[in-house]
Parts: sequence; C-alpha cells; structure tokens
Amino acid sequence: MEKTAHEIQKERIAEIEAKAAKLLDSVSVATLTSISENGYPCTCLLTKHRNDGFSDIYFVTSKRSKLNGKATHFEHNPRASVCYFSGGDSVTLIGNVAFVEDRATQESIWSNTDRRFFSKGIDDPKFRLLKFHTIEATFWIEGKFRTCKYREYCPGRTSYGETV
Repeated sequence: MEKTAHEIQKERIAEIEAKAAKLLDSVSVATLTSISENGYPCTCLLTKHRNDGFSDIYFVTSKRSKLNGKATHFEHNPRASVCYFSGGDSVTLIGNVAFVEDRATQESIWSNTDRRFFSKGIDDPKFRLLKFHTIEATFWIEGKFRTCKYREYCPGRTSYGETV
C-alpha cells in the first residue's frame, strides 16, 4: 500500500525534528532573545542546562537588575526566541519563557559550575531557572528548510511534533 502525501509529510517532519533534537543535544550554548522594556529584542548567549527534545529548554539566569535584564524582561513579557547551530545546521525557535519555581526541578538542573554566580546555590535570591517552551520552529538541517507551528504542550502526548 502506498503512503499518502500526508503520511510522507509527517515522516519528513518527524525526521527533521529528530535531527533538530539531536543537534540541540550536541550543543552546550544557545542564544535566548527577550523583549526589552523599550520593546526591542535583546539576545544573549546562555549555557543550556537541559532540554527535552527541542520543545523545552532550561536556562539559568540572574535577577540582578530591577530595571532591565532577561529576568525582568520575562517578568513583563514571556515571548522569546532561541537559536542554536552546529556546522551548517541551525534551528530557530519561537516560544514563551516561564520561571520554574519547583524545588525538585531546580535541584535536578542545578550545576555546581553555577556557584560562581550564585554562592548560595538555588537558595540565592537572584537565582532564576527559565523554561523555554517552543510554539514554532524553523529548521535548516542538511540543506533542508522547514517551519512548523505547534499546539501548546499537552501532558501525556507522546510526540511533540504535531503541526497545526
């Protein structure tokens, strides 16, 4: 039985998504863009602490400034973008950032290398754990280009790669 065009399309999407997740697993640094208090994009390089495929990415940052900075930006506007690359392949993600307050998650992601910024560890009042959640992805992998939009994450869904 021949596959339908829809089935072929779903396979191609699943293939590029798997490659995008593998690419993210291989990098330690990504860009994270917030929207400043003046409405302009502000891009920073950050160490990626953990990722669940490319749908959820965790970053640690500091709440050092009450007037500007990533943490303040995300308090006012959760919209964000993440970009990562290796070799000639790249992925640009659009989504939202949430502050992770759950102690167990913070402890599971904490790295002692962060102690240089947070002497009291996750109890440091300036420590912030960010979770970026993807709602759109643009892939450029192995010379293939594709943009996919995603529904909001639903717990229990076995595959994140459902396009809208």
